[in-house]
Amino acid sequence: MNSLRTKILLFSLIILVFHPAFTYAWECEVTLDGPNVIKKGQAITLSASGTPAGGSYSWSNTPNLVPNGSTAQLTGYKPSFSEYICVTITYTSPKGKKCHARKAIWVCICYVKINGPEEFKIGDAPIILTAEGDPSGGTYEWSNTPGLIPNGSTAEFTGQEPGDVTVEVTYNPPNDGEPCNGTHTITVLKECSVSISGPSVVGVGNHITLTASGSPEGGAYFWEKQPGLLRGTSSASFTGQEPGDVAIEVVYTPPNGGEPCPATHNVTVFGVESITGPSCVNSGTTLTRGDFSIVTNPSGFEDLVIASPLSFSTLSQSAEVTVTAYSGTGAGSDEATTTITVVNSNVKSGKSISFETPNYVKKPLEVIGLADKIDIAAKDDFKDFKECCVFGVAQSTNGSFSVSLSVDAGPFTIVGVPIPSKFKKWVAADLLNITLSGVGSVGLNGSYKACEYNTIWSGGGDLIAEVKAASLVKAKLPKVIILKGEIAGSTSITENLSTDLTNLTLTTSWGGLTASGAIELIILEDITVVKFKTSRCFFAKDNLSPVTIALPSLE
Repeated sequence: MNSLRTKILLFSLIILVFHPAFTYAWECEVTLDGPNVIKKGQAITLSASGTPAGGSYSWSNTPNLVPNGSTAQLTGYKPSFSEYICVTITYTSPKGKKCHARKAIWVCICYVKINGPEEFKIGDAPIILTAEGDPSGGTYEWSNTPGLIPNGSTAEFTGQEPGDVTVEVTYNPPNDGEPCNGTHTITVLKECSVSISGPSVVGVGNHITLTASGSPEGGAYFWEKQPGLLRGTSSASFTGQEPGDVAIEVVYTPPNGGEPCPATHNVTVFGVESITGPSCVNSGTTLTRGDFSIVTNPSGFEDLVIASPLSFSTLSQSAEVTVTAYSGTGAGSDEATTTITVVNSNVKSGKSISFETPNYVKKPLEVIGLADKIDIAAKDDFKDFKECCVFGVAQSTNGSFSVSLSVDAGPFTIVGVPIPSKFKKWVAADLLNITLSGVGSVGLNGSYKACEYNTIWSGGGDLIAEVKAASLVKAKLPKVIILKGEIAGSTSITENLSTDLTNLTLTTSWGGLTASGAIELIILEDITVVKFKTSRCFFAKDNLSPVTIALPSLE
């Protein structure tokens, strides 16, 4: 029984995994677009779009629907049991996958609208409203609105009180169709009315002109005091003072001595906070306003800001140009600036640099006569050409010096091993062999920051000379045996080079060279063992004070 249950479970899983219960969107997807409303007898176009492309379309068997591939034309009609016409599109992908889309379109059987003025001023002649119903041939019923006198498809309206009045009409289509309604809103104004026209935005330091219009005509205007407002009669000039919103008010007194009426006009004053753009451009470049990022206070008025200049040229290698962002053209216009370096890429500045590094390693070697065997120098030439501005980004030109240590190697023999005089009758050690070697090649890198007029040096390292001294003590007499007789010494002399942006610092260290040894001999004549030590300091250990050399500018 358990085995049977296991087989049934496995079979169920296989069905769940392999049964194609649905189609993924990426295998087949279709959309159906077109109007959401249709009138009886009206023809509209529906369009379908299926993916992946290259498939075929099949439209539902809907009355008055004429398919044509991915489009179809539908003529409106009244469905038997619904207010909607339903259309279905089936899309078959190139691989045979099918997907569907459905659209319900509302059938408008009755429609009415009211045409006429949207304002009425108390005391004026009545206005005429006209209703238009569809389908034609029906009857109209107007709402019981104060001041409204109906007359079939038209009505005469006279406003009674200030405010908004909504007029409604009911249209009864012919053949006992279902009625439909339409509305029209009229604003009833007082006998005295006034309005202000003019710009609603101005930059700091700039001015605009505002004009008031009152009714009935012939009255007097009084502009309320406001900082930056220069009051006239029916017009006034306003100059922006500080960023923010300003409410400008005028009071109009009609000519017949009626009650005055006010009007308010809101103006937003904006200033320029900042402007940023490319750091550099090549000579002959013309930029656009869009090449700069401009911030205003309050934000949102960047398109009203003027940036100048936008064309850049120079006959020199480079020049700095100030670009100004203005809030307008007024004398006190608010502004922000940014600086652009203009580079003449046709003018190149070549620079060849050569200098010699002081050789403090030579100093101690003069004592042992090897000063002419070693050299430390930087004699490489550095070429620098300035090219600038690729997409507003400054390019850098780099180069390097190679500071090397060279050695004309030994070994060499020098005199000067101190053997005590009482032992000189038995042994000789007047000659000392010196071996000299050197290592090191240090790179100093120079980088010129184009358009920034700035040279940065980097790199450094150690140049090391190694000195080794060695000599064997020799017997003068046949009856003397040398048991131990070696005199030796070694040292290193280091010159460290380090850079600090614009300077080269030399730090020199002498390890000190002392040749010494312990001598043991046997005098066979009297079977005597003689021991003694000898030592000589050729130069002492020393650390020289750092020396700073100014590296040349690549500008």
